Amino acid sequence: MRYLKTFESYSSKDVLIIVDVQKSFSKYFTQNYVNQLKDYCNNFGRVYQIWDNHVDGKNVDKDYLYDENPDEADNHNDLYEFPNQQELIEKRYNYDVDADFYKKILDESVYNEIKSKEDANELKKGDFFNTKEGTIIVYIDNRHRWFHCPNKLYDLFIDITEAQSDDKVNVVIVGGADSECILDVEITAEVLGICFNRNEKYIYSATNCPIK
Repeated sequence: MRYLKTFESYSSKDVLIIVDVQKSFSKYFTQNYVNQLKDYCNNFGRVYQIWDNHVDGKNVDKDYLYDENPDEADNHNDLYEFPNQQELIEKRYNYDVDADFYKKILDESVYNEIKSKEDANELKKGDFFNTKEGTIIVYIDNRHRWFHCPNKLYDLFIDITEAQSDDKVNVVIVGGADSECILDVEITAEVLGICFNRNEKYIYSATNCPIK
Protein backbone atom coordinates (compact mmCIF):
# COMPACT_ATOMS: atom_id res chain seq x y z
CA MET A 1 0.00 0.00 0.00
CA ARG A 2 1.00 3.61 -0.52
CA TYR A 3 2.00 4.86 2.93
CA LEU A 4 3.91 8.00 3.88
CA LYS A 5 5.10 8.72 7.40
CA THR A 6 5.22 12.53 7.40
CA PHE A 7 2.45 15.04 6.79
CA GLU A 8 3.62 18.64 6.55
CA SER A 9 1.33 20.55 4.24
CA TYR A 10 -2.29 20.39 3.17
CA SER A 11 -4.64 22.24 0.87
CA SER A 12 -8.38 22.80 0.81
CA LYS A 13 -8.64 20.03 -1.80
CA ASP A 14 -7.20 17.38 0.48
CA VAL A 15 -9.32 14.58 1.91
CA LEU A 16 -9.33 12.96 5.33
CA ILE A 17 -11.11 9.61 5.73
CA ILE A 18 -11.91 8.63 9.33
CA VAL A 19 -12.75 4.96 9.93
CA ASP A 20 -14.64 3.68 12.97
CA VAL A 21 -13.93 6.46 15.43
CA GLN A 22 -17.21 6.07 17.27
CA LYS A 23 -18.37 5.72 20.83
CA SER A 24 -18.90 1.96 20.81
CA PHE A 25 -15.17 1.52 20.11
CA SER A 26 -14.06 4.13 22.66
CA LYS A 27 -12.45 1.56 24.95
CA TYR A 28 -9.67 1.39 22.35
CA PHE A 29 -8.87 5.13 22.27
CA THR A 30 -8.80 8.09 24.63
CA GLN A 31 -10.86 11.26 24.72
CA ASN A 32 -7.62 13.14 24.05
CA TYR A 33 -7.26 11.13 20.85
CA VAL A 34 -10.74 12.28 19.76
CA ASN A 35 -9.97 15.89 20.65
CA GLN A 36 -6.72 15.93 18.72
CA LEU A 37 -8.31 14.17 15.76
CA LYS A 38 -10.97 16.89 15.65
CA ASP A 39 -8.20 19.51 15.55
CA TYR A 40 -6.47 17.54 12.78
CA CYS A 41 -9.66 17.68 10.70
CA ASN A 42 -9.20 21.44 10.35
CA ASN A 43 -6.25 20.81 8.02
CA PHE A 44 -8.52 19.27 5.38
CA GLY A 45 -11.11 20.71 3.06
CA ARG A 46 -13.13 17.50 3.08
CA VAL A 47 -13.59 15.00 5.88
CA TYR A 48 -15.54 11.75 5.44
CA GLN A 49 -16.60 9.63 8.39
CA ILE A 50 -16.98 5.92 7.69
CA TRP A 51 -18.73 4.20 10.57
CA ASP A 52 -19.71 0.67 11.38
CA ASN A 53 -23.37 0.14 12.20
CA HIS A 54 -22.99 -2.95 14.33
CA VAL A 55 -24.75 -1.16 17.18
CA ASP A 56 -28.24 -1.45 15.67
CA GLY A 57 -28.16 -5.24 15.65
CA LYS A 58 -28.00 -7.91 12.97
CA ASN A 59 -31.13 -6.80 11.10
CA VAL A 60 -30.05 -3.27 10.22
CA ASP A 61 -31.70 -1.88 7.08
CA LYS A 62 -29.73 -2.80 3.93
CA ASP A 63 -30.27 0.64 2.38
CA TYR A 64 -26.77 1.57 3.55
CA LEU A 65 -25.38 -0.96 1.05
CA TYR A 66 -27.44 -0.40 -2.05
CA ASP A 67 -28.77 3.16 -2.01
CA GLU A 68 -26.50 5.85 -3.40
CA ASN A 69 -28.00 8.29 -0.91
CA PRO A 70 -29.19 6.29 2.10
CA ASP A 71 -30.83 8.05 5.00
CA GLU A 72 -28.24 9.98 6.98
CA ALA A 73 -27.54 9.06 10.59
CA ASP A 74 -26.57 12.57 11.70
CA ASN A 75 -28.13 12.13 15.10
CA HIS A 76 -26.99 8.58 15.75
CA ASN A 77 -25.85 8.43 19.35
CA ASP A 78 -22.79 6.34 18.48
CA LEU A 79 -21.17 9.07 16.40
CA TYR A 80 -18.88 12.01 17.05
CA GLU A 81 -19.08 15.21 15.00
CA PHE A 82 -15.93 16.12 13.11
CA PRO A 83 -14.99 19.52 11.62
CA ASN A 84 -15.28 19.86 7.83
CA GLN A 85 -17.22 16.61 7.61
CA GLN A 86 -18.90 16.26 4.23
CA GLU A 87 -20.67 12.93 4.58
CA LEU A 88 -21.30 9.96 6.81
CA ILE A 89 -20.86 6.58 5.15
CA GLU A 90 -22.29 3.53 6.86
CA LYS A 91 -20.80 0.04 6.60
CA ARG A 92 -20.72 -3.31 8.38
CA TYR A 93 -17.84 -5.66 9.08
CA ASN A 94 -17.90 -9.44 8.78
CA TYR A 95 -15.49 -11.99 10.15
CA ASP A 96 -15.03 -15.47 8.69
CA VAL A 97 -17.58 -15.50 5.86
CA ASP A 98 -17.23 -17.27 2.51
CA ALA A 99 -18.78 -17.27 -0.96
CA ASP A 100 -21.96 -18.88 0.34
CA PHE A 101 -22.55 -15.86 2.57
CA TYR A 102 -22.95 -13.70 -0.56
CA LYS A 103 -24.53 -16.31 -2.85
CA LYS A 104 -27.96 -14.61 -3.00
CA ILE A 105 -26.49 -11.40 -4.41
CA LEU A 106 -24.07 -13.00 -6.89
CA ASP A 107 -24.64 -14.12 -10.46
CA GLU A 108 -24.17 -17.86 -10.75
CA SER A 109 -20.99 -17.46 -12.82
CA VAL A 110 -19.46 -15.05 -10.27
CA TYR A 111 -20.41 -17.29 -7.37
CA ASN A 112 -18.88 -20.31 -9.13
CA GLU A 113 -15.68 -18.37 -9.84
CA ILE A 114 -15.30 -17.32 -6.21
CA LYS A 115 -16.18 -20.77 -4.92
CA SER A 116 -13.68 -22.40 -7.25
CA LYS A 117 -10.92 -20.02 -6.16
CA GLU A 118 -11.80 -20.55 -2.50
CA ASP A 119 -11.62 -24.32 -2.87
CA ALA A 120 -8.28 -24.07 -4.72
CA ASN A 121 -6.89 -21.49 -2.26
CA GLU A 122 -6.34 -19.11 -5.19
CA LEU A 123 -8.04 -15.97 -3.86
CA LYS A 124 -5.65 -13.05 -3.42
CA LYS A 125 -5.91 -10.02 -1.18
CA GLY A 126 -7.61 -7.25 -3.15
CA ASP A 127 -9.56 -9.51 -5.51
CA PHE A 128 -12.99 -8.01 -5.96
CA PHE A 129 -16.23 -9.09 -7.59
CA ASN A 130 -19.42 -7.36 -8.70
CA THR A 131 -22.73 -8.28 -7.09
CA LYS A 132 -26.17 -8.27 -8.72
CA GLU A 133 -27.01 -5.25 -6.55
CA GLY A 134 -24.35 -3.02 -8.12
CA THR A 135 -21.95 -3.27 -5.18
CA ILE A 136 -18.58 -5.01 -4.94
CA ILE A 137 -17.20 -7.50 -2.46
CA VAL A 138 -13.45 -7.32 -1.79
CA TYR A 139 -11.29 -10.17 -0.55
CA ILE A 140 -9.38 -8.95 2.51
CA ASP A 141 -7.72 -12.19 3.61
CA ASN A 142 -7.42 -11.17 7.25
CA ARG A 143 -9.61 -11.40 10.36
CA HIS A 144 -12.26 -9.97 8.05
CA ARG A 145 -12.06 -12.26 5.05
CA TRP A 146 -14.40 -10.17 2.89
CA PHE A 147 -15.63 -6.58 2.80
CA HIS A 148 -18.94 -5.67 1.17
CA CYS A 149 -18.36 -2.13 -0.08
CA PRO A 150 -21.50 0.05 0.06
CA ASN A 151 -22.45 1.96 -3.08
CA LYS A 152 -21.97 5.30 -1.34
CA LEU A 153 -18.38 4.42 -0.41
CA TYR A 154 -17.70 3.02 -3.88
CA ASP A 155 -18.94 6.23 -5.50
CA LEU A 156 -16.79 8.35 -3.19
CA PHE A 157 -13.68 6.32 -4.00
CA ILE A 158 -14.34 6.55 -7.75
CA ASP A 159 -14.80 10.34 -7.44
CA ILE A 160 -11.51 10.63 -5.55
CA THR A 161 -9.69 8.45 -8.07
CA GLU A 162 -10.90 10.67 -10.91
CA ALA A 163 -9.93 13.81 -8.99
CA GLN A 164 -6.44 12.45 -8.38
CA SER A 165 -6.01 11.73 -12.08
CA ASP A 166 -6.73 15.37 -12.91
CA ASP A 167 -5.05 17.17 -10.02
CA LYS A 168 -2.99 16.66 -6.90
CA VAL A 169 -5.39 15.58 -4.17
CA ASN A 170 -3.84 14.16 -1.04
CA VAL A 171 -5.85 11.52 0.79
CA VAL A 172 -5.14 10.48 4.37
CA ILE A 173 -6.82 7.56 6.14
CA VAL A 174 -7.00 7.41 9.94
CA GLY A 175 -9.01 5.62 12.62
CA GLY A 176 -9.07 1.92 13.35
CA ALA A 177 -8.82 -0.67 14.26
CA ASP A 178 -5.42 -1.26 12.69
CA SER A 179 -5.31 -4.48 10.63
CA GLU A 180 -9.08 -4.86 11.02
CA CYS A 181 -11.82 -2.45 9.85
CA ILE A 182 -9.40 0.18 8.61
CA LEU A 183 -7.70 -2.50 6.50
CA ASP A 184 -11.03 -3.24 4.78
CA VAL A 185 -11.20 0.40 3.70
CA GLU A 186 -7.52 0.67 2.77
CA ILE A 187 -7.54 -2.40 0.52
CA THR A 188 -10.77 -1.29 -1.15
CA ALA A 189 -9.38 2.21 -1.72
CA GLU A 190 -6.22 0.80 -3.24
CA VAL A 191 -7.93 -1.61 -5.64
CA LEU A 192 -10.15 1.25 -6.83
CA GLY A 193 -7.07 3.29 -7.68
CA ILE A 194 -6.70 5.74 -4.79
CA CYS A 195 -3.25 6.91 -3.73
CA PHE A 196 -3.43 7.49 0.01
CA ASN A 197 -1.35 7.94 3.13
CA ARG A 198 -1.76 6.65 6.67
CA ASN A 199 -1.07 8.98 9.56
CA GLU A 200 0.00 6.57 12.28
CA LYS A 201 -0.53 9.22 14.97
CA TYR A 202 -4.28 8.84 14.49
CA ILE A 203 -4.54 5.10 13.92
CA TYR A 204 -5.57 3.03 16.92
CA SER A 205 -5.55 -0.73 17.36
CA ALA A 206 -7.21 -3.19 19.71
CA THR A 207 -4.12 -2.99 21.94
CA ASN A 208 -2.81 0.56 21.49
CA CYS A 209 -3.92 4.16 21.18
CA PRO A 210 -1.11 6.45 19.97
CA ILE A 211 -2.47 9.46 21.87
CA LYS A 212 -2.79 8.92 25.61
